Amino acid sequence: MILNLLIIKICILLFLPVNCLKANDTSKHHTIPFKLVNNKVLVPVNIGNSRTFDLILDSGFGFDGIILFNRDLADSVNLANRILVNIPGAGDGSPSQAIMSESMTFNSGTCEFNNQRVIILQNDLFKGSASDGVIGYTYFGHYKEEVDYDNKIITLHDSADIIDESGWESIPLTFDENNKPHLNIYVSIENEEPIMLDVYIDYAASLSIELTVREGMKFKLPEKYEADFEGYGLSGDIKGKTARISKFIIGKYEFNNATATFFEGNSRSKDKNADGVISNDALRRFNLIFDFQNKKLLIKPNNSFNEPFEIIR
Repeated sequence: MILNLLIIKICILLFLPVNCLKANDTSKHHTIPFKLVNNKVLVPVNIGNSRTFDLILDSGFGFDGIILFNRDLADSVNLANRILVNIPGAGDGSPSQAIMSESMTFNSGTCEFNNQRVIILQNDLFKGSASDGVIGYTYFGHYKEEVDYDNKIITLHDSADIIDESGWESIPLTFDENNKPHLNIYVSIENEEPIMLDVYIDYAASLSIELTVREGMKFKLPEKYEADFEGYGLSGDIKGKTARISKFIIGKYEFNNATATFFEGNSRSKDKNADGVISNDALRRFNLIFDFQNKKLLIKPNNSFNEPFEIIR
């Protein structure tokens, strides 16, 4: 099959028309088992007769479809009418090159999803990863998505379903131009009065709180750090420093002696409007209902709520 050499920036990809997806039967709740590996939620996906891929669930993945990390999968998943694209993301390097096919179909749990993009990276950046790729808006954008960490089950509720919110704390969400969900938290670095920060949810990240160090930042820096952090994103290496902070507060819930990782400039996030990121080591302490259409996140403490925060390197 001839590869059409068409380079497309991801910001343009986000606005290409796609059909609104639904599972085959939206009158029922659909369930998807998941694994929690290194503070990342991994969900099963099959494309045709492929093996089951374990994909990271990523709230910042703002369009319908999936990204696969292994370039050797291009033929086994039978990509039709593939084109070449550039995929920017976290990191301080150039965007990742990938191939993409539109209007694919895949299954996850009890759901079949149609009119999906399938993107396969063409580098070895994530070689050796515990996951096969990433999925996001396919779940988040069209359903009320309930994540039960205690039982390792995701339930996709139809967007019109009425959820009983008793016992849940409701957190307002706002969205940027790339469909990333933002919320407000309060942070105290070293026992000062907590300050309100605008952070976005990065559900694919394993850390707790991530703060951007730049001119005009609202928070002070800690006096000492406990560890260096090194990771990688779609645009290369990510380096930061992790410290213990006095507390952070989300909704009515307060966490003391938590961890926060500090990143210089846009090496972690290219979002100039956000003060930082809230990631899965914080969120996994709650059962969650993501309700993007009504712009809110429901949280309820789970069995991991009181676990200590560990330093992640």
